[in-house]
Amino acid sequence: MTLRRNIALVAGTITTLAAFSAGMALLVFGGFFADNEVIIYASIALGPVAMASVMAGYAVWWLVLFFLSLAFTDGKPAAGPR
Repeated sequence: MTLRRNIALVAGTITTLAAFSAGMALLVFGGFFADNEVIIYASIALGPVAMASVMAGYAVWWLVLFFLSLAFTDGKPAAGPR
């Protein structure tokens, strides 16, 4: 993989993990539920929190890759019809 893709992959991974950790921490330590029901509510919300964090990570990956490809070209001419 190229350096641009590696940078975008690392940025997307960090965003995904941070969003998931923050979402689960808000669920568990939010203090809205009784002590014995926190595990039930957190396990029910695990899927949507994971989905939202993956979507955020993918968006960051795509945007970083897009902006890096605009800023740094490969230096090769574009292959067009001959």
